Amino acid sequence: MKTKLLLSVMTILSLGLSSQEYHPLIEEGNSWSVLTETSGSAPNLSTNTFVIAGDTVINQIEYKKLYMSSQHEPNEWRLDWAVREEDDRKVYVWSFYLMQGWLMYDFEADIGDTFMILPNDPDLYLVLDSISTIDINGSARAKYWLTTMVDGTPYSDETESWIEGIGSNKGIVFSGSSALTGAMHWLTCKWENDELVYLNPDYDSCYITSVSVKEINVGKFKIFPNPATTELWLQLPENTALAQAQIELYSSSGRLLHKAKPGSHFHKIDVAHLPKGLYLVRVWDGERWYVEKLVVR
Repeated sequence: MKTKLLLSVMTILSLGLSSQEYHPLIEEGNSWSVLTETSGSAPNLSTNTFVIAGDTVINQIEYKKLYMSSQHEPNEWRLDWAVREEDDRKVYVWSFYLMQGWLMYDFEADIGDTFMILPNDPDLYLVLDSISTIDINGSARAKYWLTTMVDGTPYSDETESWIEGIGSNKGIVFSGSSALTGAMHWLTCKWENDELVYLNPDYDSCYITSVSVKEINVGKFKIFPNPATTELWLQLPENTALAQAQIELYSSSGRLLHKAKPGSHFHKIDVAHLPKGLYLVRVWDGERWYVEKLVVR
């Protein structure tokens, strides 16, 4: 009887997992910001924005156009890629530079499956090691863990990950790029129709450059409640020189929403009018900037 009950519970759980809503990766209006580090006498950091806008046909197959811009507030775009997602949850990319297309993601893959990083190079590939789940804004999504392989040997100890509906932690079209020379790539943020749905927990901003990264120092002040719904309170350290202090609130896209000089070591910000999402709070203490993430719900 106990065995039958255990099997019934396991069956119910497996049915619940299999019926979990799938979040497509490729949809009109989706956009990603990707941090790129190029090597040289000193590493250079820049952020590119990728957005899906419009359709195209390549070799009689329909794709979505994937535009790229290196501007903080983009108004100039370049078409380097096209992408498409099939009903079987496979995602293909087309490079206008290489004039070739290939499978980049498979969100129904099994452990042990392999994926070529570049077309026509079978010695350079990713292998799927494990699958877990991650909570994204209250929704459980599959997370895939992969190892980069070169000639049958792991390229490094670094693990790549894919998140259902988000893409690779290397960036939307840079899966497997850790094995390629020239630059390193990391996903910082993903939006759906201008709504921020994912901020890489390793970063405090979607847009990072060699200049901006020097400003980021986490901590030093407290914010509460977080998440916030109607109002936010900041508590500054007692040794903060108020005459020199400055408080700023930014949207995830970098737009300044609030700026003030605090009159005491406690400062209130009204957030009731703000859309739900992620924000950045910055405090200047007279010597440097400090940054904290804020969630508005």
